[in-house]
Amino acid sequence: MNARRWNIGDLAAATGVTVRTLRYFHQIGLLCPAERSAAGHRVYTGDDVRRLYQILALRELRLPLAEIADSLDGADLQATIQHQLELVERRLAAQHTLRRQLLGVTQALREAQEPSIDQLIEAMEAMMQARHFTPEQLARFEARHRELGEEGFAHRLRGLTDLAAEAGGFAERGTDPADPAVQELARRWTEAMAGLVNGDRSALSALYAKIDTKGAEAATKGILSSPAWDYLKRAFAAGYPGSV
Repeated sequence: MNARRWNIGDLAAATGVTVRTLRYFHQIGLLCPAERSAAGHRVYTGDDVRRLYQILALRELRLPLAEIADSLDGADLQATIQHQLELVERRLAAQHTLRRQLLGVTQALREAQEPSIDQLIEAMEAMMQARHFTPEQLARFEARHRELGEEGFAHRLRGLTDLAAEAGGFAERGTDPADPAVQELARRWTEAMAGLVNGDRSALSALYAKIDTKGAEAATKGILSSPAWDYLKRAFAAGYPGSV
């Protein structure tokens, strides 16, 4: 039995968690130390430290605080650590991909050569992926790709290409984005995108953010033009619910 105890300041210093955060966890009932000092101050036990670790690990997995308390009920510390380890492994894999691309560019410079355009593009793509998507989202993208298979994934991309071309046609003709036909297109586009990411709303939001930041053509490798994307956004704003 671990008889060691920490006051709130000592625990904050030992773990790197701020006193303010520990107080907030107590306020929302997430981490409530069971003991008090003679002066009435919070006293944390070894069990409290274990719970704090699980809270931080689950938060690192981007689980909302509102859901962490429920997740901790009967939670297995070993399982929590295993999930966190998997997260770290995915992050390392993403960083190793970027490192490999940068090493190729560096090697070319050392040999007094200009890095190839392909090398620079691959390095930039790795940087953009790391910036826009979390390791978890990238892992889910890869899992979805494997689930659909090459043929199934290509089929969905062809469907999106057709929808993007249809949006571009509406844009060229100046069709009102609120027109029922356009709204039906917005619905089909949204369903197709949701199917591509298996209904993952956070991944879909990240994908749309990448399109906005990088540009439609570059982000979608030519599937979606900038005019078509701008028009789709106008269609979403005109009334189709839940599209973005």
